[in-house]
Amino acid sequence: MNTMLEKKTTWWSEPMVWMIIALPISAVVGGALTIWFAVNNADTLVTEEHVKEGFGVRLIVDRERKAAELGIGATLSAEPGRMAVRLEAQAGALPKNLVLTLAHPSDPAMDMVVLLDPVGGNDYAAAFATIPPGKRHLELTPGDKSWRITGDWQAPFTGSTRLSSTQHSSTQP
Repeated sequence: MNTMLEKKTTWWSEPMVWMIIALPISAVVGGALTIWFAVNNADTLVTEEHVKEGFGVRLIVDRERKAAELGIGATLSAEPGRMAVRLEAQAGALPKNLVLTLAHPSDPAMDMVVLLDPVGGNDYAAAFATIPPGKRHLELTPGDKSWRITGDWQAPFTGSTRLSSTQHSSTQP
C-alpha cells in the first residue's frame, strides 16, 4: 500500500518564502541608506566661479583678469599667531581691507576666512588661530571681491609665499 502523507505547514514557516521576501527588503533598506548618505555627505567643493556648460565646466576668470590688469601681487608671511600681507599694485588705490580665504582641499568644514586690516603703507595684518596641518589653497580678495589672487601653502604656516593672479583655461572637462 502506497500512502502519501502530506505535511501541513504555514507559509511563514517555509525558509524559501523568507528568502524571496528578504531580497526586495534588502534593496529598499540599501536604497534608503544610499539616500541618507547622499543627503548628509553632499559634495560642496564647487565654488560660484564655475559654470557648467554641457559636459564641460567653465571657470569664470574675470576677477583674475582684473588682478592681472591692475598688476596685483602679494607676499604672505606668517609668524606664530600673526599673518601679514605685503600688497603690490601697479594701478588703482589700495583696498581698505583684505579677505584671505584658507580653503582645505577636501573638507569645507576646515576652511577659514581671515580679515586683514591695514597696518601702514602696502602692509596688512591679522591675528589668527592655530591651523591644523595640511595643504591649503589661499585666495586673497579685497572686501568688495572685485579681484582675486591665489596660491597654495602647507600648514602649519612658516616663512612666506607669493600670491598672484592665475591664468586658467576657459574650459575644463
